[in-house]
Order: sequence, then C-alpha cells, then structure tokens
Amino acid sequence: MFAKKEIEAVKERRRVRDVLKSIWNFWTSPEGAFILAVSAMALGYYQFYISRPILRYDTVTTKLISSSNSNNYTVDVMGKKYQDLYLTKVYLFNQGEQALSGADVSRIGHDPIRITVPKEAKMQHFNLDNEETTASITAEVVPYKNDLVLNFDFLNPSYQYVVNILHEAPSDNIEVTGSALNVSEITRAISGRELKDCLIWGLGTLYVLLIIYYVFRKWKHH
Repeated sequence: MFAKKEIEAVKERRRVRDVLKSIWNFWTSPEGAFILAVSAMALGYYQFYISRPILRYDTVTTKLISSSNSNNYTVDVMGKKYQDLYLTKVYLFNQGEQALSGADVSRIGHDPIRITVPKEAKMQHFNLDNEETTASITAEVVPYKNDLVLNFDFLNPSYQYVVNILHEAPSDNIEVTGSALNVSEITRAISGRELKDCLIWGLGTLYVLLIIYYVFRKWKHH
C-alpha cells in the first residue's frame, strides 16, 4: 500500500513538473514571446492614450413640432412661429485623465473647437445649456461664419459642455471638430468600458489563435 501511494505521488510530481515545463516552453517560444511583447505595447499605448485630454462628443435630436401633424400648439422662437422645428443637444466632454485648458485650443481662423451645422439644417437659434453644462466651467458659444465656436476656461476630466441648437430640417451631420494641444481629433463618444472591451477581445482572439498554432506545431513535431 505504501509503495502504491509513493508511486502515485511520484506520478503527480511528474505531471506538475510537465505542466510547468510546458508553460515555460510556451512563454519562451516565439509565440509566447510575441504575446508578451504585444501585451506590453498595448498596455503602454493604452496608458499613454488615456493620460492625455480625449475629447468626445455626442448629439441627441428631438422633433419639437411637425407640420405633418395636427398640432394644437405652436413653437415661437424670438417672435417667429415654426411649423417644423428640431432640437439637437450637442455634448462635448473630456474622457481623458488630463484637463484641457482653453488657452491650448486653436484660435478662431485656425482650427478652433466648434460645432459645424450644415446649411440644409437651417439653424434658427442656439444657446449654452446651463442646466447640463458642468457648473464649474466658464463657457461661451460664439457664432463664426456657419459654425459655433466653443470657448471655455478648462475642460477637466468628466466635465461636459452642452449646446442646444434649434433647426428647421433634420440633419445627421451636426458635428464637433477642431484641435488643441495634445488633441488632434474630436470623435464620437465611446465609453472607457467599450474601449477596454475592444482591446481585451482583440488581444484575446489573437492569443487564442497563437496558442492553437503553438499546440498544432508541437503536435506536428511529435
């Protein structure tokens, strides 16, 4: 009985040793080294990416009144009544870890941070939404040609700047553009969780394929 237990113990130690050896062989193989290198670069890029100001924007449009309906009300804007009118709320926010100073934003005549409203939208009025804009921001919306320039003192992480735009025709092309120090592009909103999920799924798929290739290569050699 004692000899049998001793044999089983020896076999168990060998299995553990074989597993550890296999793991070591994998991480020292070209596939394992590639995974480690890609992981380090991805983590480094992600940390560098979020350490800067990251400006995102989103738009939400509501139809206030439609001439195709039988309306018992009217919408009056600055003394003029409208039969068709839309309200688009434009949200600009900082998803990075560093604040953006208004002094670092490109000036008017260059590439200021601005809302571009296409002519076909027929913009009738705009204003800063004081209820939804972060109270700590000193902000001002300045019309410039066909755009609305967004001036502010600081846009800290998680702060948001909200503008209301009233326009007669529907439009999916109301956008926020511009540049600033360390900010070369303003893109549509994506949550930090979505960004992490994309990174994890992308790397996970790559790793699984590499592991399958490694196992297949070992099996072929044997």
